[in-house]
Amino acid sequence: MRPVGSDDGRPETYVPPRLIPYNLRSSLRRVTLSWAFGSLWMYITTGAALTRYAKLLHMPEYGFGLLAAVPFVSALAQLPASYVMEHYGGRKRLFLAAGLFHRSMWVLVAAIPWFIPEAWWWMSLLGLLAISSLAGHVATPGVYGWFADLVPRQVRGRYFSRRMQVGQLVGLAVTTLVGVVLDQAGVIGDVALRRTISAGLVVAALCGVADFAILATVPDPPGRAPDPSVHFWGMLGGPLRNPNFRRYLAYNATLTFGLGYVGQYVWLYAFDVVKLNNTVANLVLVGAPLIVALICTPFWGRLIDRMGRRPILIIAGVLITPGAAVWILVTKDNLWWSYILILISVFAWPGVDLANFNLLLGLTASHSSDHHGSAYVAANSIVVAIAGALSGVFGAAVAGALKDWHGQFLWWPLTYHGLLFLISGGLRLAALLFVLRLEDRGAYATRKAIRDAVASLHSNLHHSLVVPVRRAAALRRTAYKLRGDDWDE
Repeated sequence: MRPVGSDDGRPETYVPPRLIPYNLRSSLRRVTLSWAFGSLWMYITTGAALTRYAKLLHMPEYGFGLLAAVPFVSALAQLPASYVMEHYGGRKRLFLAAGLFHRSMWVLVAAIPWFIPEAWWWMSLLGLLAISSLAGHVATPGVYGWFADLVPRQVRGRYFSRRMQVGQLVGLAVTTLVGVVLDQAGVIGDVALRRTISAGLVVAALCGVADFAILATVPDPPGRAPDPSVHFWGMLGGPLRNPNFRRYLAYNATLTFGLGYVGQYVWLYAFDVVKLNNTVANLVLVGAPLIVALICTPFWGRLIDRMGRRPILIIAGVLITPGAAVWILVTKDNLWWSYILILISVFAWPGVDLANFNLLLGLTASHSSDHHGSAYVAANSIVVAIAGALSGVFGAAVAGALKDWHGQFLWWPLTYHGLLFLISGGLRLAALLFVLRLEDRGAYATRKAIRDAVASLHSNLHHSLVVPVRRAAALRRTAYKLRGDDWDE
């Protein structure tokens, strides 16, 4: 069988399924099942619930910028975790221990209003989330290498798109339910709402623990043996000497700086400017994007497997550029028409996520080269952490300085939220300059990829729109035949 090109130029040998010393299909199913529980944790602990919880714990405007920076600062923990894993091995054990601690911490987050003085509430939230996030990032280098060795490269795009779909289905149901429950509790009062969110966070913690408990049953394929001679700084030298990886880092850094603060301030914009309730906010910011992503994720997965990752990053990257900036058009009286423009960006996000994820997986697969794969994850995490932390601090500074500011952009009213969204759009576009020079061995040329992607999209839309009509017509003809002559009597 023809060797597959790896990301560092060396051939990646295909391993026939009969030589794999475990049931690959069963293992992949368990990885997908675990993510169903992981999605329950993720969609309960994000969105309206976390933003409302932070507001109920008296977090100031600038505090939301710090909240956005916490996960990025915590990502620095990936560097020592990567070194320990390369030096001593045990990536699965490290991943499970850190991950279980990470998810369990949410029980303490839920307990803040019950055991901590009110004056310390919002600062305690930041501190506990920082500890939890730190543990989560300790687990990250191990899971990249583990999944890279577990899932054959030939099917990674399709497999992870299907796995992502499972999480999206779960997320759609959870966010709808959470929004309704929060609105019902909010009618009673702030105390009832705070207690409801606390109970929900405990449920989320239990689901998160179940995620890691299922992954404990998944085998860890034999990768590269630990290297006791590896040096901390020497381990990072390999990735940073790779010019293609440096371009990848520059892309991720620029994109992350433009995205880091958006997640928190778009929720504040929805609540404080557009005046949405919890149910509609969850529908607009989580529910509808999940429906779109659920439909289009397999489309992007197939394109990545067929065309490569670089052209998909370019195509999808252009489409996500206006995603945040369009929010300035969204008002209480002009919600749905302007929101349709945002859905174009939402359509493209699975393409960016899958292509980026598959690029990093290709660099960490232990059988593809002789470098320390997890060092690539750690180096990328450091750069993303610095960019994300600076992004959160930047967002906090703008929010603190321009809290009551009102301006105009092309005669459209603008708040500090809108200013942050416009900056985000410019940085997303700037990030694409680095992708243009990114090498992806075996990938299509960008123009050919665009032509094929448009043709594939047209084919999918045609199939989804025309086939149901044809089936309905066929059903009508069948129903007519079944009537028989007796109907005329």
